[in-house]
Amino acid sequence: MNLIIDIGNTCAKLTLFDGTTPVAARRVERGLEAAVADALSRYRPSRCAWSCVGAETDEVRRTLTALPVPALHVTGLTPTPLRNAYRSPATLGADRLAAVVGAAGLQPRTNLLVVDAGTCITYDLVDATGTYRGGNISPGADMRLTAMHEHTAHLPLADACGDTPDVGYDTLTALRAGVMLGIRYEMEGYVRALAGRYPGLRLFLTGGDSLRLELPTESILTDEHLVARGLNSILLYNENI
Repeated sequence: MNLIIDIGNTCAKLTLFDGTTPVAARRVERGLEAAVADALSRYRPSRCAWSCVGAETDEVRRTLTALPVPALHVTGLTPTPLRNAYRSPATLGADRLAAVVGAAGLQPRTNLLVVDAGTCITYDLVDATGTYRGGNISPGADMRLTAMHEHTAHLPLADACGDTPDVGYDTLTALRAGVMLGIRYEMEGYVRALAGRYPGLRLFLTGGDSLRLELPTESILTDEHLVARGLNSILLYNENI
């Protein structure tokens, strides 16, 4: 059993894998030390992989340095099954790297645009040869809504959930539609722009905001465990090299 810990900007996600199959998952916004202790006692994993793109607080450092099992700290420099063409791997977020590894494992020999819709939205490209080409980062839905509220004198703070018409009929729906439809069109624009260079390009979507985007899921690949799956694959890969 493998314990995978993915610490993001707003929460941590703990996922247990039996080989390559996720068997349990938990989202933790606070109390990471207790959640890890519970996972260790309940599932007795033999190894761990973890990544952190959020703030490494005292609790995080204490918890991850005291793990009683071998633990791999995954960064942008960690070897993976993919060839990495990113020019500054030391600055590459481990969650972005793990997402493309997870996607390529599920859809090998396929050109994939991997979109992780979280605090920020990351767009990462892995081609059919198994090469990670790089990607882009843009603000997530809540960040965009908060920015419009905080950087103007009178615009209210809109919630990402709610009626999202094609054309807003009041200020709240105008803000929400501007953000949520803007993200949708942004994704569609990336696919159109890259499809000519990467034939058969597929969109792979994950992240906490993915369900709020109301995209046509029949044409999109999805996996809620994509980053954890990638971290687990990186753990297994590094045990074999």
